[in-house]
Amino acid sequence: MFANGDSSSKKTSALLSLMLLFSILLVGASPTVQAVGPNQNDLNSGGDLPDNTSVNITNYIFTNSYTGSGELDYGDDHDILKVALNTNQGLYASLSFPSSTTYANGTTVYNDFDLIFYNSQLSMMGSSILSNPETLSTNSSFSGAHGGMVYIDIERYSGAGTWNLSLTKFTVSNGTGGGGSGGSSVTNCTGAGTLTADILEPNDSTSTASSATLLPLACTGLSIHSTTDVDYFEVQMTTGVTYYANITFIDANGDIDTSWDSATGSYLTSSGGTSNLESMQVTALTNQTTYIEVYGFSSATNTYDIEITTDNPGGGQSSEIVDVSIINTTHATLSFSGLTNGTTYNYNHSYGQIHLDGDQHWGTSTNGTFNATNSTHSVNISIAATNNESSLLVSSTLFDASGAALNTDVDLLYIEMMEIEVTSSTTGDVEMSNLTIGADYVVEWIVLDYVEWTNNFTVSNDVNAAINHSMIDSDMWYLMPTTNSMSYQINWTGPTTMNEHLFLAYISLNGTNVNLSDNDNLTGLHFDDFVPQLPSLVIASYSASSTASSNNVQAEGLDLVVGDSYQYQYRVTDASSANLATSSLTSFTATAQNMSLPAFSYATPNASGTYCVHIDLYSNVSVQLIGDSNCFNLVQDDDGDGVPNESDLCPNTSAGAVVDQYGCALSQKDSDGDGYNDDVDAFPSDATQWSDMDGDGYGDNASGNMADDFPNDGTQWSDADGDGYGDNANGTYPDAFPTDPTQWSDADGDGYGDNASGNNPDAWPSDSSQWADSDGDGFGDNPSGTNGDAFPSDASQWSDADGDGYGDNPNGTTPDEFPSDGTQWEDSDGDGYGDNPQGNNADKFPSDASQWSDSDGDGYGDNQAGTTPDAFPNDSTQWADSDGDGYGDNAAGLNADAFPNDPTQWRDADGDGYGDNANGNSPDLCLDTPSGEDVDENGCSTSQLDTDMDGVNDANDACPDTPAGENVDNVGCSSSQEDADNDEVMDAFDACPNTPLGAVVDAAGCAASQLDSDGDTITDDRDQCPTTTLGEPVNGVGCAATERDTDDDGVMDASDICDSTPISENADAQGCSPSQKDSDGDGVNDDVDNCPGTENGLNVDMLGCATNQRDADSDGISDADDTCPVTPADEQVDANGCSDSQKDEDLDDIMNNKDLCPDTPVTQTVDLDGCSEQQKDDDEDGIKNHVDECPNTPEDELINAVGCALFQLDSDQDGVNDAEDAFKFDANESVDTDNDGVADRWDAYPEDPTRSQAEVEESGNGLLYGVIVLLIVGLLGGGGYFYTRKPEMTVGPFDEAMNSMDAATEQNMGDEKNLPSLEGTGPQQWEENGVHWSRDANGQLSYYDATSQQWVPFQG
Repeated sequence: MFANGDSSSKKTSALLSLMLLFSILLVGASPTVQAVGPNQNDLNSGGDLPDNTSVNITNYIFTNSYTGSGELDYGDDHDILKVALNTNQGLYASLSFPSSTTYANGTTVYNDFDLIFYNSQLSMMGSSILSNPETLSTNSSFSGAHGGMVYIDIERYSGAGTWNLSLTKFTVSNGTGGGGSGGSSVTNCTGAGTLTADILEPNDSTSTASSATLLPLACTGLSIHSTTDVDYFEVQMTTGVTYYANITFIDANGDIDTSWDSATGSYLTSSGGTSNLESMQVTALTNQTTYIEVYGFSSATNTYDIEITTDNPGGGQSSEIVDVSIINTTHATLSFSGLTNGTTYNYNHSYGQIHLDGDQHWGTSTNGTFNATNSTHSVNISIAATNNESSLLVSSTLFDASGAALNTDVDLLYIEMMEIEVTSSTTGDVEMSNLTIGADYVVEWIVLDYVEWTNNFTVSNDVNAAINHSMIDSDMWYLMPTTNSMSYQINWTGPTTMNEHLFLAYISLNGTNVNLSDNDNLTGLHFDDFVPQLPSLVIASYSASSTASSNNVQAEGLDLVVGDSYQYQYRVTDASSANLATSSLTSFTATAQNMSLPAFSYATPNASGTYCVHIDLYSNVSVQLIGDSNCFNLVQDDDGDGVPNESDLCPNTSAGAVVDQYGCALSQKDSDGDGYNDDVDAFPSDATQWSDMDGDGYGDNASGNMADDFPNDGTQWSDADGDGYGDNANGTYPDAFPTDPTQWSDADGDGYGDNASGNNPDAWPSDSSQWADSDGDGFGDNPSGTNGDAFPSDASQWSDADGDGYGDNPNGTTPDEFPSDGTQWEDSDGDGYGDNPQGNNADKFPSDASQWSDSDGDGYGDNQAGTTPDAFPNDSTQWADSDGDGYGDNAAGLNADAFPNDPTQWRDADGDGYGDNANGNSPDLCLDTPSGEDVDENGCSTSQLDTDMDGVNDANDACPDTPAGENVDNVGCSSSQEDADNDEVMDAFDACPNTPLGAVVDAAGCAASQLDSDGDTITDDRDQCPTTTLGEPVNGVGCAATERDTDDDGVMDASDICDSTPISENADAQGCSPSQKDSDGDGVNDDVDNCPGTENGLNVDMLGCATNQRDADSDGISDADDTCPVTPADEQVDANGCSDSQKDEDLDDIMNNKDLCPDTPVTQTVDLDGCSEQQKDDDEDGIKNHVDECPNTPEDELINAVGCALFQLDSDQDGVNDAEDAFKFDANESVDTDNDGVADRWDAYPEDPTRSQAEVEESGNGLLYGVIVLLIVGLLGGGGYFYTRKPEMTVGPFDEAMNSMDAATEQNMGDEKNLPSLEGTGPQQWEENGVHWSRDANGQLSYYDATSQQWVPFQG
């Protein structure tokens, strides 16, 4: 339809361009058709959630959160639900889905689902696209609404598969619109949504906090972008107002927490959960400045949205708001609330439309004023909108009397003109609304293979060519509507691939020039994508009753091809996939695309287990297609106790009885096998016990397990020590000592038995503080008890008044020498000072009666008359002075004597062993000798002597015997004594004084590294060319260019124009290898240049070949001339480089190599062999299918111009086919036995062809009769049924195409043969359709009868 029409071409071109750019034009209501996939259960709804809001929408009721899953599929493009919110509630939603879905046939589609919120008026509140998960909150609603009904639309943009939805309610303001005045807030807080410093930075402290005074405030895409980032928001609070903050984010990416404090740092509230939402609420008790802090938990980073609102109407600090509501395309209402009675207000309003082409048309702004007589006020306004698909907007601003803006609101109404939906692989719905009655429209739809379109457009860059290449079907019509809304059901040719396809439609005004590249003059547009589904059968329903004698299963077909034949079979299998029941393989012909099949009943299995019902689909040639199956658990339980028969050990349990996992009631089993059923056995799991008369849980059988020692006493059961008293402390006559048979009573409760002859008897049975007297001294062993014994194991001691652990009895063991002093108790030396060094008046020398004090604590007593008295009692570092010179002997002490045995010397300052006292023994003649130096008998070191008198002391004199009068250096050596460079040539005679250590030198003391024999500035030790001509430039090793070959290519550098020739390559006379040359100057070096002779100026590829030199597909045609550059190997190509598998010369989507009809006109639909009905002759009768009125003519039959044999015709409609009708144009006659042309009923001689009339008397009528007979014969001959071709149309839409068939078509389709003409000039013979014909000179036809083997005249 677009072959020659420019207008249509432009429309299609722009339409496809638009399809590439947009996934969907705008979101609107969907048609009422919805597709339900097999076994869908969206959000536990029991089926598919609605696709549009014209049906009943499920309202999901929950308290805090709700999660669930569902499915979207081709034809099921929307899943819609709703949630009712209180006035102070908001909603957060998260939608996740798999990135791709792979079908059983291997086809993979990539998924993109969107999430959209609508309010109760079905105006869009917000959307989330191009993400996974998609997240959306009423925080970001641009409709201003929170409470009320929220519609949630889960929309399939592309692909198909499952989805998961999470819903969370949170507390917000109860307002319904904008709001706020006074103060200010940030005016732009839409961030980038990335982990970079956001648009509000820096706001990392209260001093730089973002202002949030004018509420409500909603910011998106903000970030905690680093581990130290904190965001602050300043909120000015008014007394009595409740404030709300909601921060939303994806917790999996990093946990965000929040807090709310006053300006003084007082805590107001905080939120630190681990969900995707942090919510806070504060009611202001006073006018104050507060700060909201947003930060990452444990240094987390993330992006977030924040909304700050109040409980004032509108969520702001002020209650004066305007609310715009569009009623329809001609009326709107402005509602003002929160007004102050008696106050004058001003307002303005305007409206406009935004069309599909982006053009905006706004009306003039209208002003108004009113004096409030109440807290509310409303104004009805008139608007005007054209019926074009567009957004209609109405805005209004409320001002106070001074002109200050108080509040602004905008409402939007989307005017929908065209909506479409794919309902199956070959059907769709088109719905048009808001039409202008009587207008002249053009409606057009197209179905195309989007993958083929994309592939073609990528190569051709021609939208029109891509459409013609990919179009499956299309149609257009003119429309003058009589109603505002119209709908159509569209059918199209079935696609032949499972590629993604597009169904699109648009409407425009007739006569306008639609340019869809910019949407000019477009009235409405919509499209829907789908993937065609193959024919399949699915399980529609099945029963699974274990009590019924039989169950049944029923299937239905999906996407069947109407008119095609199929076969189906039901099967029932067990868990091992073995068939238990099968239906017969039944053939059927599809009468509808989706149709139900008869149900199949099968006998109910008699065993419990997992069973599956299957429906298998086959083609009419038994090729298996797509079927379905469902599995279920069947439980056979004859006694109804909930345990399958196979596991039921007690198959006849009474109704209502409680059973165990084996199906047995207590009265039916004896679990421990002791002869008592479990219902009467007190111990059903213990074969040694069965009775418990006192009911204490212990068996009465004394020889059984856990036997009851007191079978008649329910308070006692055990007597471990066998003393007759029970072990239960709370029972009758309890045993205070349950493991001691000698004790059982403890009257004073001190843990010791009252039985004096028992173990551990109580020595004081009436005194709970005492019970034992180990030493028998009459004092109890418990020191804290009555009259406690301080020494319970010592009969000679019992009291310790000072509590030092030593008894006060002087006659007792280890009596206390100091009974009143708790710090002392012993005096070993009897000097009156206690031995305890930490006690009072402690004896420093407890074993020496002559010493007791040591003032300086050096261990020597202060008593000079005592043993080893201290010579220095106040100096703890000295105590002895052997030589009596007043200096202590301790070398480490103060004023230590360096010579403790010599009273004439005591100090040696330089520590050289010679005393500093010049008057003492062996005085030091060289004081202050450096530390560590050896000295002579006078105390002098070499650093203090100069033997050779050269001015350098002996310690530093390297040459101690310098001849007198010679000058020396700082180490005391003269030049006759030095060899500074250690080259064995004394400095006085060394021509090279700085020879490197170890170098070999000549007689003058010079090494090779100090010489330059050829004067090239390179020393001989580095000079690889020691005889360089003087004056020639050299390199770092002393070689001139004439002497070196740096790259070892055999060419000296002086002649080498190519440095660094690779070692593996051979160089030419100029030193260049192939990798260094580009002989043809094409920019590709010779070593990789596959085309070395490229002409100048041609562009080449990386191998150095121009397009006229390369042949990428090796088909013998250079790429420059190759129209098909990727021809498969071994295929013959034409002069343009294209093989038959790459060409589609008749543009019928069938490549030439598979096209049996390669010259099909572009207007004709073809089959998989590339042949149209105009080219095929299925019954091979020489008449093409499109004009063959008898398409199933058997072979060897003679036919007429429309392909019908005589037996297929009844020209006179007399019920006798023409082959048997002697008078096929006369409905009154059909029999002429003698073939004389006279019907038998008029033939007097019906079996005699020579006569037909009875003889009569001669009369004048004889001639008349003869003339009549001749006339009849002439009529029969001239008007008879001549077998000729139907004459061709002289003018027709397909003439050119019909006449353009080439030899290939004729060869494939068979030659057309004209039937023999009854006219001719000579005898002829020929064969046609297996019949041999003959015509004599008189034109008489005969055919050869193979049965009789003779020529038979043809009775035409």
